[in-house]
Amino acid sequence: MNKMTNVLLGVILLIGLLNLALTASLAGRQSTVAAESVSGFDNGLARRWGDRVTNLYNRGDHAGLYTLFNQQAKVKISGDQLESQLEKLRQLFGDIEESAFQNSMKLGEKGGEQYYQLHYSLRVTGKEGPATMRLSLVVDGDQISLYGLTINATESL
Repeated sequence: MNKMTNVLLGVILLIGLLNLALTASLAGRQSTVAAESVSGFDNGLARRWGDRVTNLYNRGDHAGLYTLFNQQAKVKISGDQLESQLEKLRQLFGDIEESAFQNSMKLGEKGGEQYYQLHYSLRVTGKEGPATMRLSLVVDGDQISLYGLTINATESL
């Protein structure tokens, strides 16, 4: 082999090693983010929040549910609007018979507040298929408040 071939092989080897090191570094970061997403919110606390929202929803206690929302959410939806939306959900899905916490994901931080999304599997009286509930929570120090609530169900033909 001539001198130029040896130099090119050396450059290719160096690039391969750099690529390997960079890939390992990125994989380590991604696994850290994934671990934070899964364990970002205390499971017991998540179950209690799911139970609390489910109980208020099933009792039709719109005012009680509204008090769980933080001020930012209350600016976006009034108590009357929440009541109207919850009544529509009750007509579509009925009561929540059972809920099971699935996982949580940290959405991010802003101004010292941490945002989490909690996912639950549901069984509802008004639909045969599986249903889900998603709670968006804001943690500000030791204060936790609700920012969003979504209930969905899938239907098969």
